[in-house]
Amino acid sequence: MVYCGRPSANCGLCRAKKRRCDKAVPGCGQCASSGRRCQACPGYHDASSIIIRNETTRVISRKGRRKDDHLADVVTEDRLSPSPLSPFPSSSSLSSSLSSSSHPDQSQSRRHEYWDTQAVSMLVAPEAPLESLHDLAISYFLSNYVIEDSGPCPGFLNYTLEILADPLGDTEMVRLAICAAGLAGLASTPGTQSIMSRARASYAEAIERVNRSLADPLTASKDSTLFAVLVLGLFETITCAGSASLEAWAHHINGAASLLVHRGTAQFRTTLGLRIFGEAVSHVLTLCSRHGHPVPPRLRLLRVEMERRRTPDSSDVVIVVAAAAAAASTCRSPSPSWILGTAHIEVMDLYHRVDPDQDHPFLPDEWEALLSHAAELDRRLETLTANMPLHWRFKTVHDPAANPRAVYRSVYHIYYNTWVAKIWNGLRACRIILHQAIYALLLREGLAWAPHEVMGPSGGGAYTALLQRVSDTTAEMRDGILASVPQMLGFVRHDDDDDDDDGAAVGKGSTSGYRLDCSSADMPRLVPASGAYFLLWYLFLAGWLPINTPETRAWVVDRLRAIRSATGIQKAGYLADELEKQPALLVTAAALRPMGEFLLPDF
Repeated sequence: MVYCGRPSANCGLCRAKKRRCDKAVPGCGQCASSGRRCQACPGYHDASSIIIRNETTRVISRKGRRKDDHLADVVTEDRLSPSPLSPFPSSSSLSSSLSSSSHPDQSQSRRHEYWDTQAVSMLVAPEAPLESLHDLAISYFLSNYVIEDSGPCPGFLNYTLEILADPLGDTEMVRLAICAAGLAGLASTPGTQSIMSRARASYAEAIERVNRSLADPLTASKDSTLFAVLVLGLFETITCAGSASLEAWAHHINGAASLLVHRGTAQFRTTLGLRIFGEAVSHVLTLCSRHGHPVPPRLRLLRVEMERRRTPDSSDVVIVVAAAAAAASTCRSPSPSWILGTAHIEVMDLYHRVDPDQDHPFLPDEWEALLSHAAELDRRLETLTANMPLHWRFKTVHDPAANPRAVYRSVYHIYYNTWVAKIWNGLRACRIILHQAIYALLLREGLAWAPHEVMGPSGGGAYTALLQRVSDTTAEMRDGILASVPQMLGFVRHDDDDDDDDGAAVGKGSTSGYRLDCSSADMPRLVPASGAYFLLWYLFLAGWLPINTPETRAWVVDRLRAIRSATGIQKAGYLADELEKQPALLVTAAALRPMGEFLLPDF
């Protein structure tokens, strides 16, 4: 699929005659004024349907013609002018022969790897025209970060083409933001680092246009402005090199939150507005989860208002938790991701109230009320897990022969797709945060008001079992996140991605059609970066936990570095460095640690 640039909005006759079109509705004025001499105005095409064109057939036929012409030239040259025999084979043929003979199983994959790198290098060479480079960047963004709706998955950023073709928005601002993210991803490919300067130039231009849009309340409320801000946040994730990038990402998400409040309930009048709202709220929830903050009250009220406006004939908006998406569904009951979003918001509110960093304990009555509320939230999350619809469920596979670098402790999961896996990881992260709040209440308030119940004379206090449950649940949620890594990074594949019953097959426990390909611990080539992007925060959270052994932490660090190498997402390398700086700890209910070691990783 090839990005064809911004399409013309003129009517068919005006495009054919190459004349200016006034784009009037239902027909243009040029056609109306000449209607007696010419045919009626044919109308306007759907811009979003032609912004991407399928060039596969034409490219294949063109490649075949070039190959035939090349072979004909070689045959003619051999017949007309015999060349002298060389006593030694060429270096290229010798290298190819050695590679094929010594590693027959790797020769094909290496040829693909060489072509992948060389093709991108030639396409994005510094002397390439800027417009061609921008088109390539947009194509890279679409192929790596856009997921179409399928089964339980409502899609992720799958309204990008609609935004690009929106005549009411600032499409140039959107294009610059997408180019910045796409070029940043391309700049990570070997031999293409020189285009990072162009990525940053596009980023700076996009920032300038966003600031101009924000100066006008009318343009600030447009879908294109909010979308551009979210994509600029993605750029900061791809290029993250330190705390400055993290702060810039947080500024973008806080800006998106302000735009959501500014847009108000009017944004719920269109399906596109609903989808962008869900995507933006999910990023806000991710930011709150990382820093232990509650979701802003005005955003919570907007979310409640959106829920109130739903009717049996309207769309059921799906809000994804912690770096997710939203889209319309025809279901009358809330989806699992919506239920999880509601619970996650309550968990962050509870975590903020508990505030594990504070020194002074709550009074006994308040402590018991908070502990009871935490237990009720955990039961709700357990119920959500038990009642997951068939297409949302996953299959657990034990494979002792799996590559230990790619598969943690020989166990991996199979989900409908990476988006569904992300929702499950959001649920696991939510429970990890909740159980940290429970641990804080037991350690600080429990030891202050009922120390004999927390740690009895022989370890048999009333809360000892709850402490052990906190440790066990945290370890279970961590292992679930790590078991999702193979599919998120492209090691678990399905032979037929068009099978509509794949999710049902996984839910019933069947792995038919799925295969694990981890002969190498490196991420497979040409796998979209979206799965790794979904995984980053959850993988870091799982690796940061103080209950981890040094081996577990080292495994997570290795996977983060693999993400950095394969996708070019620089934040993965930064998070790996941060994990290596943390001291190795092992915490159980019988060996309590200070609360400072259980705070959420603030990065």
